[in-house]
Amino acid sequence: SSCGSSMSSAHDSPLVWAARVRPQWAKLVCHVGQRRTLNDSDKFDHVPKYLLKCDQGHTMEGHVVREMFAVCSAATECWGCETDCGREVSCYRCKPCGVVYCNDCSRKKLGLPRQTDGGGVHLEVMPGDIFMAGPDKFGIHHVILCRSEWQEVDPEVYACLTDLEPGTHLLACETIESTQGSVGDDTWWYPATTYFCRNPRDGSAMLLADLKNESREISQAMEPVPTKVLLHPLRGHDDEDTFSDEAFEEIIGESAQSSKKYGKFTAVRSVISGLLKDEVIHASNYQTEQEKVDLMTKIRKTWHEKPICASVAVQCWQRYLERISDSDVEAADEILKYMPHWCHKSTPSSLVKELTQHGWVMSDSFDA
Repeated sequence: SSCGSSMSSAHDSPLVWAARVRPQWAKLVCHVGQRRTLNDSDKFDHVPKYLLKCDQGHTMEGHVVREMFAVCSAATECWGCETDCGREVSCYRCKPCGVVYCNDCSRKKLGLPRQTDGGGVHLEVMPGDIFMAGPDKFGIHHVILCRSEWQEVDPEVYACLTDLEPGTHLLACETIESTQGSVGDDTWWYPATTYFCRNPRDGSAMLLADLKNESREISQAMEPVPTKVLLHPLRGHDDEDTFSDEAFEEIIGESAQSSKKYGKFTAVRSVISGLLKDEVIHASNYQTEQEKVDLMTKIRKTWHEKPICASVAVQCWQRYLERISDSDVEAADEILKYMPHWCHKSTPSSLVKELTQHGWVMSDSFDA
């Protein structure tokens, strides 16, 4: 193949490499189950299985560095293994007790220990999982929504990516995001196949490149971007049917078609909302059926605001939960259970903090 020069986008042309400066974002996704079709009988009897508790019974929260406050993030040691959980290290924390666990220890306590003898088996992903790429020098992560399982990597991709060490393990999946630098052919959101490099020694992952839908030009990051993943709580357990890939993909398509340009003002508002702790939708404020109906009206209005990166995941999940609900009250209950965030105010760090208290599992390793 011919790498390094611009080519036409015709499907019979070889893949080409483009040395574009990509923002320090990430694209990842995770799956732990088979594709399922939702049955009416078990849509909403699902109880989040993975909630990390400290010894005092408090629900612990996932932590990544806070946007624009990276210099204020103190280094902390894991209470389980004494690993340094500093500025760029994600972990779980109990605020009342001060307990901190690194991701490895957290997974063990959740009953999801990494396989140490599995021959480098990689973590599986599924539509709806959320990748977090970064942080950059400002402490900002980029949020990318997963829309497929892992896919086989074309040999041409290996040939086009530069500086790959021999034996590098590449993973690829379909993703969608909102970013200042890239848009789709007919949507403001950016759909692509995203490529990650997984370190076989410790399972850590780096975002390397992406291939825009219907394109033959690969865009490679100038430097690989560290990536974490949030695994959603509706993946089935014991052959439960709890998630519909088909319905979720329909929601992504519909949302992308009505998407708006990335909003710089929305980004500023989100940081301010973080300072005011105003990003989360608190269930205690919506107790009656009428309050829940009014909440759905407010939530739908936020879907039409200009997005930032976190907006894509929040909006698609809220639309999905609305789609499979029979009423506004039921939809509000499910959003409060699984995605209680304002679409137009969410920062990546607050998203991690809240979702890990609602059954989402954070991992900085792509080892199963």
